[in-house]
Amino acid sequence: MSAIRDPIADLKSATGSLISLYIDRPSPGGFAALISDLIRPVREQAGSMDRSVQMSVRTDAERIRGLADQFEIESAPAYAVFASHADDIFVMEALTHSTRNVSVLGPRPYLRPLRAAPKPLRSGVVVADRTMARTFISFAGLVDELGAPLVVEIGKSNYGGFSGYDEHGVRARADEASNRLWKDAGSRLLEEHLERKFDYVAIGAQEATAEEIGRSLHPYLERLHRATFVANPANLGGAALRSELVALDLIVRRERQEALAGRVCDTAWGGGNAFLGLASTLEAANAQAIDTLVVAGSFVRPGVVCNQCGYLSRTGEVCPVCGAGLFSVDDVVAALMEAVIGAGGTVHQIYVPSPLDVHGVGALTRFPVPV
Repeated sequence: MSAIRDPIADLKSATGSLISLYIDRPSPGGFAALISDLIRPVREQAGSMDRSVQMSVRTDAERIRGLADQFEIESAPAYAVFASHADDIFVMEALTHSTRNVSVLGPRPYLRPLRAAPKPLRSGVVVADRTMARTFISFAGLVDELGAPLVVEIGKSNYGGFSGYDEHGVRARADEASNRLWKDAGSRLLEEHLERKFDYVAIGAQEATAEEIGRSLHPYLERLHRATFVANPANLGGAALRSELVALDLIVRRERQEALAGRVCDTAWGGGNAFLGLASTLEAANAQAIDTLVVAGSFVRPGVVCNQCGYLSRTGEVCPVCGAGLFSVDDVVAALMEAVIGAGGTVHQIYVPSPLDVHGVGALTRFPVPV
């Protein structure tokens, strides 16, 4: 979901002096001022902590400010910096997507801006009529055409003869040729799908033809989510195709988020292995039981985290598991997301209205958890 490497999730600061800073590209010449604005609340928070933390944060603040010129010269959409001088940590990563500007001080890296970034969708695309088919792969805003267009001859469009048999035969052969064309196009997509799975298949055609093309696809492709748009393969330009696929990505992502939120809520309401609400979901995470975590938008709540064993709760001073002191965090949902990923689960931050909005967070679990 991001350019950040997995080892960053394992960074720790025993004293809580780890700075996590995300900065989106401002107008030219604006990095220095924006970094200063982001560093200020971190410096203020460190002011009430041990002197060792204050000194570490001061050193890191100056080092991060020194990156402004480098950020101006480079062309990445955004950057993330993780720094703790006291723990000999300083990592800077260029991001492949925009991010919200935020800085956080704590015992562990703050990774929610990365986890919240929508996963790029990969789609196989066929744009066809009855005589031509073009195939494409779309991923992360890039569209690549697979080979040259496929073309068939289907005979004359005017039918002679004194009986209807000639016309019927010509039409049957034309239909057979078109179906063969679409199957050949589908075979191209199937090969790519088997190499790396598609999230969905897009069909660009006239409405009357799109359904026929869909039926001609291999069952592996036919079972995928399908989206359609009106297009003509002979005159479809690259810009128009990219625009259509950006719109389809949004539609498919919204439909998948709606289905996921509904599944979590329906499972919980039906007494299955699912939880709604932060308190019970934190307990499920502590038991390493969560398979799929779903967070409603920018839902945030404060809480506490144990830097030794990872225990999470809304309140407390001493970890009931290992006896270590608990760190207060402004966003325990972010810590919850990291705990789920660390235990092998998946995390989704969704942006569609759903019943999950009432609860803020929900989860599907691998097994029942008493709470």
